[in-house]
Formats: sequence, C-alpha cells, structure tokens
Amino acid sequence: MNDSNDKYRNLLFLVRSHSFSAILLVAGIAWTSVYIRSLLASTDTADLSQPTDMLFAGLALIISAVLAMPAVLERIPQKAYRVMLVVGIGSAAYFFMASTNSVLDEEQFLKDQAKVNAITIQRLTDIRDAQLAYKEVNGAFTDSFDTLFTFINAPLVPLNFSIGSFHDTLPEAQSYEEGYVIKRSDVPGIAAEMAWDEQTLLDSITADAVAYKVRDTLYTSFFAENFTPQQRADKKLPPVDMDSLSFSPTSGTRFMIDTTYVNQSGLTVSAIKVQDPTPFGRANVKKDTLRFGSLVEAHTDGNWRQ
Repeated sequence: MNDSNDKYRNLLFLVRSHSFSAILLVAGIAWTSVYIRSLLASTDTADLSQPTDMLFAGLALIISAVLAMPAVLERIPQKAYRVMLVVGIGSAAYFFMASTNSVLDEEQFLKDQAKVNAITIQRLTDIRDAQLAYKEVNGAFTDSFDTLFTFINAPLVPLNFSIGSFHDTLPEAQSYEEGYVIKRSDVPGIAAEMAWDEQTLLDSITADAVAYKVRDTLYTSFFAENFTPQQRADKKLPPVDMDSLSFSPTSGTRFMIDTTYVNQSGLTVSAIKVQDPTPFGRANVKKDTLRFGSLVEAHTDGNWRQ
C-alpha cells in the first residue's frame, strides 16, 4: 500500500515538475508548425500567410521549455536560470505581439488591395466597352486614349430610331412605295402640312392612328449612352471620371494599350491588350497584373472574375 502511495506521489511530482515545461513546449511547437505549414503553402506570387515573428516566438518558447526542465535546472545556477527563463518568455511574448500586429497589417493590406483592384477592374471594364464600340464603328481597336476619348464624346454611335408599326392593311413594302415611311427630320414639315403641331403627329404615329411611320438612324455618343450619371446609377455602377479613366489608381500611370492583327479562322481581325503597368502590391514580391485582351488571340476577356 505504501509502495502504491509512493509511486503515486512520485508520478504526481513528476507531472507537476514538468507541467510548466510541457505547456511551453506544446505552445512553441504549435506556433512553429503553423509557420512551417504557411511556408510550405506559399508561392512565388503569394506572401506567407504567417509572419516570421511567429517562428521566432515558437522557437523562444521551445528554448524556454528546455530551460524549465528539472534536468536542466539541476545544472544551471538558479540566478542564471531565472534570467534566461525571463528572457526566453519575454522574447516569446514580444514576437507573439509582433506577429499579431503583422496579421493585422496583412488584413489591412488585403482590404486596400481589394479596394484598389475593384477600381482598376471597373476602369478596365469601361475602357473595354468603349473599345468594343469604337471597333464596331471603325472596324479596329485604337491604341490611343486620345482617339478613344474623342470617339466616346462624339455623336458617332448609330441608333435605329423607329416610331409606328406596319400591319396587314398597309404592309411595309407598300408603305415605302407610297411614301409613308419618313425620317425623323421630316416630321415637322409634314405636321405643318397637316396643320398639326410636331408632337401631335408623333403621338399619332406612335398610336398607329395615321399611315406615317418613322424609320431613321440617329447618332449619339458613347458617353451619352453609357457614361452619364443617370446611366451609371441605373446600372448600379460607380460614376465615370473621364480625367482618371485611363490611369492606374495605384500610381497614376496610364494603362498600357497594345493593338495588333491576328488570324482567326482564316480572317485577319483586330486584337487588343490593355493592362495596368503598376499593379498594387508589395515591393520585391511578384504582383498580379490586371489586364484584358490578348495579342495572340482575338478576345477581350479580363484576367479577373468576369
């Protein structure tokens, strides 16, 4: 019975004498393992998800755990042991706080990156839409922002303008033959001949109350159809600032435009690539360049989620 009690007391003493060391060792190994897993998961284009300070904190705890072992205590003067243990635990605490601050800095960096990338993507998307409209009118993309902006503001985009519908009693072919298909500019003169005002005739044509139909091609600007504050609000998009549209929000440097011609199914077609020359990121770390288009294929896809 006494032997059993002695064994129990010895075991209890052993556990107590090593408990502090074990706690430090487990914490140190855990922090070091988290850093090592982060290191193995990192790539050339991505930073470590855990700061180096976490590794130093883990190593400091492991060293402190070793110093706290009874077998080590027996060989080190008590004063020196206390100094080394305080230094070890203090270092671990310092590096832990530093790693926590690094994580907070990383979270802020990711928020800033998401904000800047959103602005960049929206500007590239607006430029792409304008380039596609320019190509539709002119047959090819342009590598000049000045030329593109002149097009955006000029009334060069054709719009089919129709009022009134054809019907069985007066079909389309007969309406053209008898001169009832008119242009928008003809409405005031015809209204005057009928002793009507212009709006009354337009309302009558809309209601198919007269034989006249309006079929015309009007020209508007890309800006008026896509970039006005009302248009952007209706589409739930941010306003367009023409003064900053062609510039990277990271550095204020103009986006790079390259155009060429590529072969597609035996046809020579215009191709374009527009990219941000100064992508957001950290120094000495490879950054993801946001862009759309290609100079080897005829597409205008962006390298972000569409």
